Amino acid sequence: MVHFGQYILANRVPGWEEYYIGYKILKKRIKQYAIRAATASDDERDEIVRAFSRLLDSQIEKMVLFLIEKQGLLAGRLQSLRERREIFQEGESYADDAEQAVTESSEEFDTIPRLMSDYRQVGVELLQLLNFVELNAVGLHKILKKFDKRVGFRLGAHYIASRSNHPYSQLQQVFRQVGIKAMVATISRNLAELRRLGINTYSSTISLYHEAELPRAVVEQEPIIQAIETATDRLTQKLSFAAFVANELLLPVPKDEIHDLLIKHEDAHFMSIQLNLLNTFVYMVNYYIVVPSSDEYARLLNAPASLCGVIIGSMPLAALVSAFVYSWWSNFSYKSPLLLSSLILMAGNFMYALALYFNSVWLLLMGRFLCGLGGARAINRRYISDHVPVKQLTSASAAFVSASALGMAAGPALAGFFNNIDFQIFGAPVNFVTAPGWLMGVAWGLYFILILLFFKEPNRDHVIPDSKQGSKSKHSSRSSSRSKSLGTIDDIIPTMSTPLLYENSLHPLHLEQNKEGDVISDDGDSSTISDYNDDKAVGNFAELMKELTLPIKILLTVYFMLKFTSEILISESSILTGFYFNWSTPQVGLFLGLLGLTVLPISAVVGNYISNIYEDRLVVVVSQVIMGVGVASIVCFCPWLPYTSYQYVAAAIVIFVSTNVLEGVNMSLLSKVMSPRLSRGVFNCGFLSTEAGTLARTMADGLITVTGWAGEKNLLNYSMIPTFLIVIVTTIYTWTGYFSLY
Repeated sequence: MVHFGQYILANRVPGWEEYYIGYKILKKRIKQYAIRAATASDDERDEIVRAFSRLLDSQIEKMVLFLIEKQGLLAGRLQSLRERREIFQEGESYADDAEQAVTESSEEFDTIPRLMSDYRQVGVELLQLLNFVELNAVGLHKILKKFDKRVGFRLGAHYIASRSNHPYSQLQQVFRQVGIKAMVATISRNLAELRRLGINTYSSTISLYHEAELPRAVVEQEPIIQAIETATDRLTQKLSFAAFVANELLLPVPKDEIHDLLIKHEDAHFMSIQLNLLNTFVYMVNYYIVVPSSDEYARLLNAPASLCGVIIGSMPLAALVSAFVYSWWSNFSYKSPLLLSSLILMAGNFMYALALYFNSVWLLLMGRFLCGLGGARAINRRYISDHVPVKQLTSASAAFVSASALGMAAGPALAGFFNNIDFQIFGAPVNFVTAPGWLMGVAWGLYFILILLFFKEPNRDHVIPDSKQGSKSKHSSRSSSRSKSLGTIDDIIPTMSTPLLYENSLHPLHLEQNKEGDVISDDGDSSTISDYNDDKAVGNFAELMKELTLPIKILLTVYFMLKFTSEILISESSILTGFYFNWSTPQVGLFLGLLGLTVLPISAVVGNYISNIYEDRLVVVVSQVIMGVGVASIVCFCPWLPYTSYQYVAAAIVIFVSTNVLEGVNMSLLSKVMSPRLSRGVFNCGFLSTEAGTLARTMADGLITVTGWAGEKNLLNYSMIPTFLIVIVTTIYTWTGYFSLY
């Protein structure tokens, strides 16, 4: 059995011992706080958090100042190498024979091999410094996790976010690695130029920044640069707008940052990622493109306009069922279900378009139902979480959410361009109500061809080399022969495929287990909730219910409420604006398109400013109150007050903006409070939130249809008053568990 504290002791660089994070001291302090927290008042709880935060600040300051000091020493050596190289090149320019300058072996003169060796040695020491930073970063992560678990306060995410985004943040040295990256650029540039100089036997002034192929070539040819690049990728944290937007995806959290590198493939297929995002965009266009004209389509088929709720809602209703199938199917393949879903969507849209020709409401509803069955968002989510490289994961997941938002805006906007279309295809009408079906049917046909030609099935061979029979002794002998201090470049080359930090004998996967199979924790006690064994996926419904804590239940309820409210607003907009203000289909499409375009700037404001200033739980409650005000304001108070377009538009903007603010913060908070067990497997929080949102859309569209039977003049109030009550009940429920959301 190896505890993490013992692991730190075993892997410290000699002479640097006092600058590592005081893991044992912090662990003892956590035990003391855990006893106090059991009977602590609110003020005492706050004092515990402040005291432990100050202790962590002191530990980080010690580590960062040492890091800066070592960076300065390495920078001085690089400066000396630069001067030596200039002298060497000046001496070479006067040599009669260029080969003599290259092969000079006198101790008085530098040679190209000697200069390259010295640059590589600086790289080795730079990698050793990254080893120091990474070990401390993992220690900080584990100690925060231990504090949250033992003391019962959720400090970890708040501490990292507040310290990282502070203008004078010391954690930026750990997360951004600006100084180290500058030195890596210097080393790689000089190695490339020295390599070229040695090959061409003349001085070269070509820079890496002028030849795009050189950086990748240097990484491939220089193992030390490759090792440094891998290490910096692991340490880089994108605490920005992209990371905030990406929270909606609720991607699985790896067991640890280093082990994840053995599982995720670094060479992702570019076209496959783009086609995956394109699927998300086209699907959201498909969902919302019928909103502005669905009420008119119902009237043309001699059905009430309020049937638009069923027309729109039949798609998410079918998606509730298909999500389970696609989630299971993606365990075996991605290309096959994507091809099938494209065919289903193509057929569904053509059925939607032909419903007017056959004058059949049932054909119309069946077409939309098939479109829901073809929805492959579960596949899109799974592909990103499992097969996008670690260093691209945040940007890819943010792109997923952005593609959804743009599709939501583009759908209604496209519908506005169909107003003057009126012709026939073999007798089948193509007009403003059927054009969305024809367009999307063709779009999915083209997408089917793109998937068939360009999508590459990812490699599913995720076997860790260390687990293979017969390799253990090989790695063990290698580990025993390696120097802890990574003394020369020869120590780096044979270990390029293994993690930077972990010796084989101390890898977390090899921690001792007790008879019950539970991993022994750092304190020596066995627990089913350990640092490395607490992320086993939920296997059945009973286990799922045990994992649904009060904070998760609250946040899933909030997600249901906000999706219900936004769906009510959007789906009935064409009926209400036509009844009260005589808006045409292009006007409704423009209005909804402009609303959809506010998603990304709102997320940017929240991600970069609001969430960095206020606690997430406070933003959640305030957003719900503002949403309630918006819902109350959109209600018609006739005959006491006239109902105007200004009232409707202003209230709609308040509702839509508040729902998007709430969604971003709610998903961010959900990603912090969910257990590792709910971050993977079929019953993960991302899947649960998707199902909650889909169910909310279905129920909202159903409510529109039901209340529509009371007449268009009553539709607004009969749909918005129940929505207002749902917002109020959810807000009260959130407040009852407010302090559990920290």
